[in-house]
Amino acid sequence: MAISKAFHTFCDFLDRVCGWVCVVCIVAMVLLTGAQILCRLYFTALAWSEELTRYLMVWATFLGASCMYRKSGHISVTFVQDLFPHVGRRVMQACCHLLCGAFCIAAVIYGLEYMSVQSRQLSAALRIPMSWVYLAIPVGCGIIVCYVADILLQMCSLPCKNEEAA
Repeated sequence: MAISKAFHTFCDFLDRVCGWVCVVCIVAMVLLTGAQILCRLYFTALAWSEELTRYLMVWATFLGASCMYRKSGHISVTFVQDLFPHVGRRVMQACCHLLCGAFCIAAVIYGLEYMSVQSRQLSAALRIPMSWVYLAIPVGCGIIVCYVADILLQMCSLPCKNEEAA
């Protein structure tokens, strides 16, 4: 129980960090895009700003997806779950989380593989290794795997409504 609580606290911290990184990425994207517009109008266009904005979008997307998973903020179709009693609903939710976890584990594995393949390639304008960009895939999906484990641990520790009534 103490390990579960400590892991939950760690996931809460991780979620806050991911949220702040997403905010920083989005603010940086807005500022870079604004600077690019101003520079195109009055000076010389910035050659690197569009590329950096794109890479920030990739990171914000994967980290934002993990934040939304943690808060159950993604679109879900629950009409089939709602047909079942509470215990059946929890089993279906657990299965859905397990499937999401399996997908994310596969994405981490293949993301790391793809990242290593692209490690020698440099970006066009910034000349940074593309592996830094592709690192967003295993990081974002790895965080989701942590959240899946936390959600499943929390589901196991909560009593069923039928158990509460007894």
